[in-house]
Amino acid sequence: MVIIGIPLLALSIPMIIFIPIKSFCRKRFEKKYAEFLIKNDGKNFFCYNNRKNSKKYIEENILLNLPKEIDIVYLNGKKIESDYTTEFISEALYNLKNYNRFPHLLKIRNGQLIDKSINNPFYNILNLNKPKNDFLSQINRFFNLDKNVA
Repeated sequence: MVIIGIPLLALSIPMIIFIPIKSFCRKRFEKKYAEFLIKNDGKNFFCYNNRKNSKKYIEENILLNLPKEIDIVYLNGKKIESDYTTEFISEALYNLKNYNRFPHLLKIRNGQLIDKSINNPFYNILNLNKPKNDFLSQINRFFNLDKNVA
C-alpha cells in the first residue's frame, strides 16, 4: 500500500496546487470578459473565415455594403483578426449558441452576447445567385439597423 500510496501522493500534489490556481485564473478572466461585454454594449460583429469558396465573395460583395456600425471579425485559419482583444473575441466565438458554420453575426446587448448563423442565407446567394439585398437586409434586421442597403 505504501508502494502505491507514495507515488499517487507525489502525483496528486501538483494537481492539488494547480486546480485552485486554474480556477482563480478562470474567474479573473470571466470578470474581465464580463467587463468587455459591458464596455462594448451595442457593438455588432460580422464574422467570417478563410473558406476559399466564400472569402473572396464576402470581401468583394458583402463587406463593402455593410453599415459602418458593424465591425468585422475574420478567422484566418485559427488566427482571429479583429480590432478587439483576441482573447475576448475568441471566448465569444467559442461560446456561440447558434453556431452553424460561418458567416456568423454577433451583437452585444445588455452585457450579453447574442449570435446568429447566416450560413444558409449566405450560401443561397453564393450558390443559387439569390439577390444579396435580401441577405444584407437580414443582417440589418438582426442588428436593428434601419438603413437602406445598397
